[in-house]
Amino acid sequence: MIEIKKADRIPRMSETFQDRARQRLQNLGLSPSGASEKAGLSRETLPKLLKNEMALPGGRTLTRLAAVLGTSEQWLLTGQGPEQGGGPENTGNSAAAPRTSEVRPAGDVEVIQRSAMPADVPVMGTAAGSLQSGAFQLQGGVIDYVRRPPALSGARDIYALYIEGSSMEPRYFPGELVYVNPHKPPRIGDTIIVQELNGDSSPVAASIGVLHKRVNGTVVLRKYNPPDSEVTIQQSSISAIHRVLTPNELFGV
Repeated sequence: MIEIKKADRIPRMSETFQDRARQRLQNLGLSPSGASEKAGLSRETLPKLLKNEMALPGGRTLTRLAAVLGTSEQWLLTGQGPEQGGGPENTGNSAAAPRTSEVRPAGDVEVIQRSAMPADVPVMGTAAGSLQSGAFQLQGGVIDYVRRPPALSGARDIYALYIEGSSMEPRYFPGELVYVNPHKPPRIGDTIIVQELNGDSSPVAASIGVLHKRVNGTVVLRKYNPPDSEVTIQQSSISAIHRVLTPNELFGV
């Protein structure tokens, strides 16, 4: 039985992804929709991310936005590391003094080649769509293999899923790939995969969402689209809860 209602609002944290993105937009004289287009994304991608202070971009979206905003993925996501990268320069005010950074570039850094990352992470299914059904089907077998990020070298039983639909926008967009670790205990606020029993002969149904709370024998997931909405799943129907890995964990930050 799935119930949907408005979630309790979570207090806003300082120095968020949104704050840093707005700072770079102002420095470069770009609009959110213009930056999205330059990044090869939908015009609404960055405006949606800026509107929801709890949202974070997925890996592909983060990479493209960081390049257009002229900053590093690490700084844009966490506020750590170099702010200024190799993106476009600000030409909106030639009289303004150039910004300097106190962060010096690293010396010789070993770059890991893509070919060195084994394509051994199984893709087990495709995430579905609407807030009401909000579930995908684990296909009962591997449908594809994708490359293992260096930070996950040696991690056991990692699997991946493709996202479809819009219930997790703007954190995850259709076509995004998420990596899941079944051995990391989920905490409140983590993005999780909830696998549900669906009969002996049926594929396992599963939902993706932010773990909001556990109460009265239920697990409550928060969705991003529409904002502050919830999906409640009966604990008795759940066979497993797995944590979706964050970009920080994929990059080894």
